Amino acid sequence: MRYFWPLIFYLFTLCASAQMKSFLIHEGDTINIIDKDSLKQGVWRTFFSGDKLKTETVYKNGKRQGLDISWYSSGCVKQETFYNNGQLDGPVTYYTRNCKKDYTENYKNGVKEGLEIQYFSNGRIKSEGNFKKGNLDGVYKVYKSNGEFSFESRSTTGPIEFDADVPDTANNAIFKVMNRNPKWRKNIIVTDLTASMYPYAKQVNTWLKLFFLKDTAKQYFVFFNDGDGKRDGDKKIGMTGGIHIVRAKSCDDLINTMKITIKKGEGGDSPENVVEAILVALKKIRKPDNIILIADNWAKARDINLITRVKIPVRVILCGVYEGMEINTDYLNIAYKTKGSIHTIEQDISELINQTSNKKFSINGFEYIIKNGTIRAN
Repeated sequence: MRYFWPLIFYLFTLCASAQMKSFLIHEGDTINIIDKDSLKQGVWRTFFSGDKLKTETVYKNGKRQGLDISWYSSGCVKQETFYNNGQLDGPVTYYTRNCKKDYTENYKNGVKEGLEIQYFSNGRIKSEGNFKKGNLDGVYKVYKSNGEFSFESRSTTGPIEFDADVPDTANNAIFKVMNRNPKWRKNIIVTDLTASMYPYAKQVNTWLKLFFLKDTAKQYFVFFNDGDGKRDGDKKIGMTGGIHIVRAKSCDDLINTMKITIKKGEGGDSPENVVEAILVALKKIRKPDNIILIADNWAKARDINLITRVKIPVRVILCGVYEGMEINTDYLNIAYKTKGSIHTIEQDISELINQTSNKKFSINGFEYIIKNGTIRAN
C-alpha cells in the first residue's frame, strides 16, 4: 500500500489536466492510460475471455511501480510481484493452480537479495536458501514433506568445479541415465547452466569425458543461462536469450562453451527459459530423434506454456533427485506433453503418456493427477 495513494493522486492530476493520449473505461475505472509522451500510466489490466481479470499492473512514467498481480483463469492468484521504478524490489510470490503458495523470493534494486523458500503442496517448506547480490550465500537446505531435514545442496559460492571425476560415477545421475539408455541416438542435448545447476557441472564434464570419443561428435549441445545476465524485468517469454549452441568437435570446445555460458549468466530470478532453449535448438538442428534435457529439479520453467510447440520427445534428466523426493510438475509436463520421459539417478519413468486422466498415480512416493491435459500434484 506504500505506493497506492501517491499513484491515485498522480493519476487524478494526470486526468484532470487532459494529458492522456489514450485510455479505457472498465466498470467505471479509467485504466490502460497512455500519456501524451506515449508512456504507460496508472493501472493497466488484461482479461481472460468472459471478462475475468488476468493481470493488473501499475505504471508510473512507463515503468512498473508497486504491486503487480497475475491470475490463473480459475481465479486463483498466479504471481505477486513488487516493483520500484521498473525494477524488482521486494517479495515475489508464486502460487499453484490450487491457490497454494509455491515459492517466494526477494529482490533489492533488481537483484535477488534475501530468503528464497519453496513449499510442498501440504504447505511445509520444501527448500530454503539465502541470496546475496544475486547469488546463493551458503547452501540450500532441503526437507522432506513431513518437515524433516533431508540434505544440503546447491551451493554457488567459490569456484565452479569443472574437473571430471571419471573414477567415481556412483553419484553421477547424467552418467547413470545415459548408460542405461544406450539406444538414444541423434540427440540434441540441452543443458541448464543457471546457478542452480553449478554443483552438477562436474557431472556433465565427467559424462563428456567418458562418452565423447564414442558418439558425442554426432550430437549438438545447447547450453542456456536464462538471459546472459539480462535484468529480470526485461525477460520476455520466448525471448529471454542466453542460449549457446555448439556442435561437438572436441571435449575442450564443449567445456569452454559451458564456461562462457555460466560466466554470462550471473544468477537472476528462479524461473528459467527451458522451453525457449529447446525451440531455438529445433530451428537450427534438423530432425533429431530426441531432446535430452539436463536440468535440476528446483526451478520452474518460465515458458512452460510454449511446450505444445515441441513435437520431439523430450527425455528429462533431473539432477539432485533421489528416492522419496517430489518431482517438479513443470518437468513432468515437459515429458508428458512431448511423449517423452523422466529420468533420475535411480529410475527411468517412461509411462507418463499411458496415465489416465482424472486418476491418481504415484511417482517417488508422491501422488499426481492429470486434469485438462496437465499433470498436477494431487
